[in-house]
Amino acid sequence: MTKLKTPARPQGRGVGEGNVPPRYRGGDGEGHEQPFDRFQAARLGLYIFLGAITTMFGALAVLYLLRTPARAEFAFQMPKLAWFSTALILLSSIPCQMALNAARADQPRGVWRGMLLTLMLGALFLALQLGSWGEIARQLQGAPAHFFTAMFYVISATHGLHLLGGLVFVAILLYQAQVAQRVNSQSVELGAIYWHFLGALWAALFGVMLIK
Repeated sequence: MTKLKTPARPQGRGVGEGNVPPRYRGGDGEGHEQPFDRFQAARLGLYIFLGAITTMFGALAVLYLLRTPARAEFAFQMPKLAWFSTALILLSSIPCQMALNAARADQPRGVWRGMLLTLMLGALFLALQLGSWGEIARQLQGAPAHFFTAMFYVISATHGLHLLGGLVFVAILLYQAQVAQRVNSQSVELGAIYWHFLGALWAALFGVMLIK
């Protein structure tokens, strides 16, 4: 009996051997895929997260503005500490941007200085916000609770929680720059985007709460 010979497999490009799938050979213009970019994915995720935060605070701002005809219920004056804290959170963007510039220049010491100052200003902002709460409480001693008072607490507390998360991230970057002596400019950029956003967000919310 004559045995039938199995035809030899072609050894051309894109053909595997046995059950092994063919190897991918990119870069030749045929089905080449771009490599996965973690930074771009992280930045996109951050933008989506910031969009969700904007939507949430936008809803709170709209709810706040819908009650503007009832401003007679606004039973307290905006504390001076709230003005100072607003100025501080806006100023904190300066050292944060300086840290980002230093990270792009691969200068860990510059990142450390910028992030340290950002951390200090952010912590002072939260302390002044708590002081504003205390000042409002003193203004309203014995007075019934009002809608605008509750909204000020809700908006400032929610923003403060998000900023506290930003402070944790800043502290991590500070540790990397000072102790580990290494700087990831992409991580610093993500932190700077988030921090600038929180500063601009609070300035917008504070402006809304001043509308009479």
